[in-house]
Amino acid sequence: LEKLTFIPWWVVPVFWIPVIAVLLAVSIGERGLAAARVTWLSLLGLFVWTFVEYALHRFAFHHEVRSPFGRKLHFLAHGIHHLDPWDRMRLVFPPIPAMLIAAPIFALLYVSVLWTAEPLGTACALMAGLLVGYLVYDLSHYYQHHAKPRSRLGRWLKRYHLEHHHKRPHAMYGVSNPLWDLILGTGRASAS
Repeated sequence: LEKLTFIPWWVVPVFWIPVIAVLLAVSIGERGLAAARVTWLSLLGLFVWTFVEYALHRFAFHHEVRSPFGRKLHFLAHGIHHLDPWDRMRLVFPPIPAMLIAAPIFALLYVSVLWTAEPLGTACALMAGLLVGYLVYDLSHYYQHHAKPRSRLGRWLKRYHLEHHHKRPHAMYGVSNPLWDLILGTGRASAS
């Protein structure tokens, strides 16, 4: 399993951009949803991602696992990143486990929109936006660890995330944005 944790950053966009394109093509082309509707649904999916990012990081990646096998799996999934946050090959999430997380999320989206006129197209558009959010998360996470941001926002996000790593590992779970840390009180102020 450990060999699957060595992933160069560029694998993430190479793998997921075609998936996003297919989801959008199914929504617009095959299922016939209007481009404006697909745009709004994708933006909603992007917003949903902000919570998924927070929830995965807080409740899955920082969950205290008790079983020996669970501890090993958890260490490979996220613990190794906290042990060595500067390892360039273990910073982005591998596509195979990401697909195992994405599949039930897509199923949940699909079930939640069964009441719409075109549930498959709607779920595909939502998932496309969610995956765009995932790309922003994974690539900004890599950038925060291995680049020198030039913008004020980029520098702030880098400081915020590195504070999670080095001072407050049980707070500040937002990586690409602090929205849910602010809403749920797990940001900088709560960790003091």
